[in-house]
Amino acid sequence: MNEQSKNIYQRINAVMKEVSYVQKDAQIQGYKAVTHDQVVSVARQSFVNHGIVMSLSQMEGKFDDPLNGAKMRLYTGKYEIRFVNMDRPEEYISVEIEAQALDNGDKASGKCATYATKTAVIKLLWLETGENDESRADARDTSMIDEQTSSELEQQMIETGENGQAVWSKKGQRLLAKYKIGHPSQLKETKLAAFKKDLGA
Repeated sequence: MNEQSKNIYQRINAVMKEVSYVQKDAQIQGYKAVTHDQVVSVARQSFVNHGIVMSLSQMEGKFDDPLNGAKMRLYTGKYEIRFVNMDRPEEYISVEIEAQALDNGDKASGKCATYATKTAVIKLLWLETGENDESRADARDTSMIDEQTSSELEQQMIETGENGQAVWSKKGQRLLAKYKIGHPSQLKETKLAAFKKDLGA
């Protein structure tokens, strides 16, 4: 099926196949968040490739009265974000988002629109967000090394203790701590090569 013949749902699905994750890249008052620019950098090219154009319309917007003489004012806006099939502009998916922003100047409405647009893209594409790409990959990796490999590694990591019993060598202890495991059998296959390299160093 060529790109021009795809409907808007097929195009969105194609983008979802290409884009599944956006990393949190900003520290805001003690928590991590995804910025608008980060979402754009992840999703924009796929929207372009699959002929999807975004448009934003503001449906409502208002400033709340400041509390106790505070300079910061809360702005609340309601928006419709359309994801349009560029080859058939009458065909689109519409997402309605209500957003809020605090500002002591004239930037609140812009911040609000930016937040709404970012949120619409994340929700439409069911984007996973997180703080660390590597930890995300690790969480999905469930393949462990086999029993024979585990036994071979164990033999290289133990030594005889003062009481004659087998104990972890100092290097073995460091490696277990580094890879956050209690025994070589808990090592994932994707970490095996690096583990062996560290063990032989």
